Amino acid sequence: MDEGVLVDMKGITKYFGGVRALHNVDFVVHRSEIVGLVGDNGAGKSTLIKILAGVYRPDMGEIRFDGKRIQFTNPREARRLGIETVYQDLALIGCRDIASNIFLGREPVRKGIGGWLKLVDRKFMDQGSQRALERLGVGIDSTWKKVLTLSGGQQQAVAIGRAILTNPRIVVTDEPTRALAVGEVARVLDFIVNLKKSGISNVIVSHTLQEIFQIADRIIVLRRGEKVGDELTKNLTMDEIVRLIVGAEKDV
Repeated sequence: MDEGVLVDMKGITKYFGGVRALHNVDFVVHRSEIVGLVGDNGAGKSTLIKILAGVYRPDMGEIRFDGKRIQFTNPREARRLGIETVYQDLALIGCRDIASNIFLGREPVRKGIGGWLKLVDRKFMDQGSQRALERLGVGIDSTWKKVLTLSGGQQQAVAIGRAILTNPRIVVTDEPTRALAVGEVARVLDFIVNLKKSGISNVIVSHTLQEIFQIADRIIVLRRGEKVGDELTKNLTMDEIVRLIVGAEKDV
């Protein structure tokens, strides 16, 4: 196996009843690489990333992570290996503060009075949240701010900050710039580039090709559950990607 390969999915096939969602898809992500995963609605993008995240099990094919063959039965197993996914809905709790969202379900505790009462270690949460956000290049003056008071880009930063809290090897972001203003889009793309700089691989799923071309090292195209394109971004044009997505013949 290529020592630079982190994720190596081969021959991935998935059915939902009589509907074929993926057929014989190969998907590779290298260390410290940003891969853009594109395709029309129903192309199989969400199914593929959910297989990588341990949400679904493939009907056929194999997955290797860091050279070892793996079989996930649930998302916790994927996270333990260092695979984190940030979905479109972000799964944030608006009425709770930044640190509480970043540590949601992983709250650290310390011994309280008498050494038997366990208390949430808020200081640890604040410091850990600040480190995670700084790693993304985000400056937020207080981790006590309620998430519902944040802008869309800041909320995306909180969701990504939660994903990188445990120092993952790869982060998958699903439509991370959806419904954001132009200025906020640029900031979110910067977050993803900063992940790469810190050694974390990233898969970005997006319908916005301009953003994919801006930050992705390589682009993979799915159409009707099959992989129809896999090339370095620098060797592609946007027209070529569009043709692959819609299935148009190349110009002769």
